[in-house]
Amino acid sequence: MPARKQPTIQGRRQQPAGVVLVAVVIGLALGTLLNAGSLLKTAERQPLGTTRSLAMGVMEPIAEVADLVQLDLPRNLMDRALGRAPAEPDGATEPPPTILQPVNTSTTSPTAGSSTTTTAPAAAGDLRTPTPDDPMFLWVIGDSFMELAGPALVNDSFDTGVMGAEVDFRFISGLVRSDYFDWPAHIEARMPELEPDAVVVMFGGNDGQPLVRDGEELQPDTPEWLEVYATLVGEAMDTILDGGAARVYWLGLPIMRSDEFTRRVIGFNEVYEAEAAKRPAVEYVSLFELFQDDNGEYSTFLRDDDGDLEEMRSDDGAHFTWPGAYRLSGYVLEIVAEEFGFADRL
Repeated sequence: MPARKQPTIQGRRQQPAGVVLVAVVIGLALGTLLNAGSLLKTAERQPLGTTRSLAMGVMEPIAEVADLVQLDLPRNLMDRALGRAPAEPDGATEPPPTILQPVNTSTTSPTAGSSTTTTAPAAAGDLRTPTPDDPMFLWVIGDSFMELAGPALVNDSFDTGVMGAEVDFRFISGLVRSDYFDWPAHIEARMPELEPDAVVVMFGGNDGQPLVRDGEELQPDTPEWLEVYATLVGEAMDTILDGGAARVYWLGLPIMRSDEFTRRVIGFNEVYEAEAAKRPAVEYVSLFELFQDDNGEYSTFLRDDDGDLEEMRSDDGAHFTWPGAYRLSGYVLEIVAEEFGFADRL
């Protein structure tokens, strides 16, 4: 008996169901990779909480792979061609939103080379002056705000010739959700291994989540919540100091595009400043003004030391681009160099 032919529809051979399913799965996977950046931004815009954390946890490694092999390049080029990407600095842009200003904060925006800080701590003992033969070591830690700022600070540190450095950042981490990643325990474990002279710290991007005290759930930004958060911040500072660091540079959060996020930032920064003031070896470094424009407001584009407009913040209105990361790095490193006595090497 001759073999039965596979039925066709309008002259086309039908594909087995398994082949179709595999093709669909491959298509979805490829689509996810090609649009990884956009999907990650969608996850970032979700309200802080478990759903956002899960979405970020899934999309961030996928976006890293897509960025590494530039699979999302066609999508990015198309977005710019269609005007869906941020406008270039020479083009017309909408005015930045009016942002609530923090109490007792100057609206003058320092340049990247400025070394003005909010807190001037008392002397923390004699800080040794590093040399090429005996360099100091800087440990840079934090959440996703350190994704680019950390490597920029490490690169600039090496350029001095008297510093070694390492960056250790974790996505969607912070001080509130120790069940996800326990920073104090991690710090305590790594300090004896690294023996850093100084530690640069930046948290807060993911900390706006409920806390529980005595069985009661406390909502972010309330006085009760901020009181518990201050305890967590102070404990992290003490863990670093107990580990032997001569100096801790605790970075405040910058102004944000979102008014709501900026109000939260102001509350967080007040906690960081107050806790640093209790510890002479901890210096609070304000970044709020560093990323304001000349009117004291948020702007994606700011002028660099040469007067050129540079895109300092990413599409989410929060994280840094590479120019923004190096703006932060130059600002922080000048403070460190001044205190450790090698400002002439910058």
